[in-house]
Formats: sequence, C-alpha cells, structure tokens
Amino acid sequence: MPDETADPAVVAGLLTYQDAATVGAAARAVREGLAAHFAGVPTRMLIVDVGSTDGTVALVREAFGGAADVIEVAPHRSAADLLDVPYHGIPGKARALRAVLSTALDLKARACIVFDGGVRTLTGEWVASLARPILDDQLDFVSPFFSRPPFEGALTKGLVYPVIRALYGVRLHQPAAAEFACSSGLAGHWLRTDLWERSGAQAGIDIWLTTAAAAGDFRVAEVPLGVRAHGTRGEEALDLGATLAQVVGALFADMERHARVWHRSQTRVPVRRLPSPAEAVRPAAAAVDADRLVEAFRLGYRELRDIWTFVLPPRTIVELKKALDQPAREFRLADDLWARIVYDFAIGYRMRAVARDHLLRSLVPLYSGWLASYAGQVRDASPEEGDRRVEALAEAFENQKAYLIARWRWPERLRIG
Repeated sequence: MPDETADPAVVAGLLTYQDAATVGAAARAVREGLAAHFAGVPTRMLIVDVGSTDGTVALVREAFGGAADVIEVAPHRSAADLLDVPYHGIPGKARALRAVLSTALDLKARACIVFDGGVRTLTGEWVASLARPILDDQLDFVSPFFSRPPFEGALTKGLVYPVIRALYGVRLHQPAAAEFACSSGLAGHWLRTDLWERSGAQAGIDIWLTTAAAAGDFRVAEVPLGVRAHGTRGEEALDLGATLAQVVGALFADMERHARVWHRSQTRVPVRRLPSPAEAVRPAAAAVDADRLVEAFRLGYRELRDIWTFVLPPRTIVELKKALDQPAREFRLADDLWARIVYDFAIGYRMRAVARDHLLRSLVPLYSGWLASYAGQVRDASPEEGDRRVEALAEAFENQKAYLIARWRWPERLRIG
C-alpha cells in the first residue's frame, strides 16, 4: 500500500461542469488508471468543479466514498464566467486549471495530469500514457493525439496547428487539447506567468499553455490515445463565428505576446511521438456540404470585401475574386494563399485595423472557403493521405513565415502589394 502521507508522484485533476452523464465513468477510469499503473506509488486525485447544478459533484463523491486520496478543490468563480461561455464548454476554465496546478505544486507532485470530466472514452490507459513520460523520461509536457475523421477538428488542422508549427517549430498536432500532462517545473513556469488574468484567458488558456511550453526551453512530446468522444453539457453549441473568434482570437493574442520568440525561432523543437497501447481506430467521417461552404464564401466576398481590404493586400483580393466562379466540387484555395490570409488577419488583429471581434468574424467566410477546398482534396483520401494533406498545408505556413515577419515588422505596408 502506498504511503498516503508521502508526497505524491502523480496528481490527476478532473475538471467538471454539468457532467452528470459522464463523470462517474470518467472518474473511475482515472482512479483505476492510477491504481493499475502506479501501484505502490503515492498519488492524489483532484476533483475541480466549476459550478455544476446537475448533481455532478454528488456523483463523484458517491463514486469514491470519501477516499483519502481524493481532494475536492474549489476554484475562484466569477459570475461573469456564465455570461461568456467558452467554446470548450467549461466556464472559468483558466481558474480551474490554475487551481489544479497550484495544488499539484503544493503537494510536491512530480507529474500533473489534467482530464475533462465530460469525455466518454477516457480510459485508465490514458493516465499511464500521459504521466509515464514525465516520470520516466523527464519530459515536461505531453500532449495527446486523438484519432479524428478528416473534418473533425478542421479549425485546428487548417489554422491552429499550422500556425503554431510555423511560429515555434513544434509539431504538436492537437495543440489545444483539454487533456495533458506536465512536470512540476513546467507547472511552476506557467503559474509564474500572467496568462491567468489576461483578457480571453477562459477561452484561450488551452492554447496559451501549449505555446508557453513551446516558447520555453521545455521538452515536449505527443502520445496517441485513440478516439476522444465528448458528452453534451446541455448547452447549445456556439456558432462557428463565436467559436472561431474565441480560438483564433486567443491564437492571435498569443502571437503578440511571444513575437520576440517566434521572430528569432528558426529551428525545429524536437517533439517525441510516443507509443501507446490505444488502438489506431479511425472514426467514421462525417459528410461536408461543399455547396453550402462555397456559397458562404461567395456571400462573404460580396458583403465583407470592403472590410477585408483593410487587412488583405490587393493581390489577395484579386485571387479571391478569381475563386468565386469555381464549381463547388472543384473549389480550391491554394495553401500559400490561405497561409498569407491567416497571417494578414493576425497583423490586422495586432494593428486593430478593424474592431477585433468584427475582424475575427469576417474570417468565417474565408475559413469556409478553405474548408470547402480541403474537403474536395480529402473527400476520397485514405486516413494516411488526409494526414499528409494537413502536413503539406503546415509546410506552406512554414514557407510563408518570412512573409509574416516582414509585414509584422513593417506594418505600414499592410495594405500594399
């Protein structure tokens, strides 16, 4: 039996909010994973609820029956959290994560793992796959890599991953994952930053923690964990405009914060791809309505072209106009064009060329156009071909990084060329 008074090697934090349908199984999976893979090693489990009213907390208490190694942590809550629902569905998530990391450091844990109580496919193997590399290989940050159909996580594949890879040279394919493991050194580094109270932290914290690890001298890895399926928390999903504004706004804000780092970064940061016992299962692909996406792009061009001219150079507007007449199934936006569009929007965000929320929402039709193009290219592709398509896109973002740096340094040229 492990000594319950000893400093834990592993602390596992489970974040919950309105997860009555899933939290019992999720909590048991974490508990069983700790017991099975860290037998004889002191561990602790943290339950961090951010205001559930559906019986989530009672179900967790019932599942553990007052076990001594389970600690309930009550993060600071703000009434404003419920007025601004983040895309990931956990109001006050930054404060909850801060509470987990702070408690893990107070307990002198060597590794801290974080899980989402709304995940239906969480298994005990995830615990070992994330924590073992921290303990055994002295890594600092382990991010999961989940099997996804081609169009799931398209915003990550088409924008977030390529940008972070181009800026920092870090190939973490799902850099805003809710699950992760970190060392005590990285947890302390995060807690010493000003990330937690910055505007947008509740939505952007997942991205910001990843980029803070990438921008620092930390050892990072990713591990395949199979399929991640999430339950519903009872709220309506945010529309694409709101989701894109939160995710891309967080990314652009982070670009400002770390500009000096990514301007200097010319090397690739090693990212270890760790083995995992999880089966390489590919979920069935959902259909994408290319006609609807292309029509959204065309409508956006007609209605938002004047706004785009504050951000995009004339030659880009001309290229977009040429794309208007392409049939939906043949619609294409070149990778280098899409990369320059994203970078020009990042500069427009920095310069406040247009009110930031309006700017970010005006990106939606352009993203729809990219998604239609991507759908046409991977519609009949194998999973491996789909992965190669995303890698080719990321390479285009890398190749256009000089374009971004030049325009970032000389913003007076924003609307020229």
